[in-house]
Amino acid sequence: MHKYNMSSFPAISQFHTLVFDFDGIFTDNKVVVNQNGIESVCCDRSDGLGFNMLRSYLSNSHSIPDILIVSRESNQIAQKRAQKLQIPCYLNIKNKLEFLKVYLQRAEDSNMNGVLYAGNDLNDYAVMRVVGYSVAPQDAHPLILKIASKVLPKNGGDGFVRLLIEKLIGIDGYSEEKLIELIHNC
Repeated sequence: MHKYNMSSFPAISQFHTLVFDFDGIFTDNKVVVNQNGIESVCCDRSDGLGFNMLRSYLSNSHSIPDILIVSRESNQIAQKRAQKLQIPCYLNIKNKLEFLKVYLQRAEDSNMNGVLYAGNDLNDYAVMRVVGYSVAPQDAHPLILKIASKVLPKNGGDGFVRLLIEKLIGIDGYSEEKLIELIHNC
């Protein structure tokens, strides 16, 4: 049922756009609400180093993909985390597929095959069915697990984004010297 075969992960060069949902991808899909109605979520700090490694890796590339977060949520929590990670974030997106179509037209590349999408819940379903490659955490909704191109053996908010980035840049095949160079350039 789960697609954990990590050897067949595609190279990042296949994608012109990397799209991440927020809740359930960067978070464990839970929210803490205090007595004043202020919401908080928990994100994995290792994602920050992951994005730094991705930027370091891409600095030697001629083709740098767009990277963005698209969330149905309207709360500014996702925006604040995205700012820290230096990733554009689009909030209150009710129809992610239509949003992505418009976004790609503006980017002058409407080819859905060049999109990698990371999602976990039913509001990601329509997009994940049509993009070139879709990735889900192991705790995603059962219907998402069925259609995802790849299911990673991590839960959302628990190193899922970091593992996805490491697989995209092929860190498992790095020599010790190459890994140290990548980290030093972060």
